[in-house]
Amino acid sequence: MQRQICFKGIDILGFMGRVVQRHMRHYQSDFQVDEMTLQRVAGCKEQQDVTFIWMCRTLGTWLLPERDVLLRGTSENNIFAFYVEQTDDPVLVFAIKVRGIKSGRIIGDIHALDYPAYYGHVCSVMLRAETVILQYERGIRIKMADDTITSHPDADFGRYLSIRYQPHQQEDLDRLLQRVWEDRGCSSEGDVDTYIESLPGSVSRITKKRLSKK
Repeated sequence: MQRQICFKGIDILGFMGRVVQRHMRHYQSDFQVDEMTLQRVAGCKEQQDVTFIWMCRTLGTWLLPERDVLLRGTSENNIFAFYVEQTDDPVLVFAIKVRGIKSGRIIGDIHALDYPAYYGHVCSVMLRAETVILQYERGIRIKMADDTITSHPDADFGRYLSIRYQPHQQEDLDRLLQRVWEDRGCSSEGDVDTYIESLPGSVSRITKKRLSKK
């Protein structure tokens, strides 16, 4: 993948807030949802997904667990692909790794990505989602990923809580995520202020041209 710029050990929400102020025009309430998600992840002592793909558009944001972006058939994978394939909305894309909380701030690493380039990489390495774990208030159900999935209450297990897609082998997805972040270790470390100030001139419109998929 193309060498990118990164910011390590920084205030994640502080950085994201500055990007939103600079780039977004409407629906800034989307960012409030992103904040709540990252606060929950950073404050949870249980094992959590800590790497995300954050997409900042002029008309909103998406914070997507990177594991799901790398699984074909998930809504996150479809959302990630949509803005390359279907719209001219200028999109800023970042990879985020949450490392913890320090002095009340969520600290981690952020990598500014070339959206079309990373899209092409995802298309070349993504795994197929095979099964789905549906979590309810009193238990779980496991279905095939191509089954009809709803968020309706379950007759036996009650209210729907969450969904988690799984590949054929979780170890394959773990290794893929590890390789992706090892590649990002070669990114050049940048200055946050300089980067934020450069955003208006650096935003290029995403074309509708589809990249070839392998």
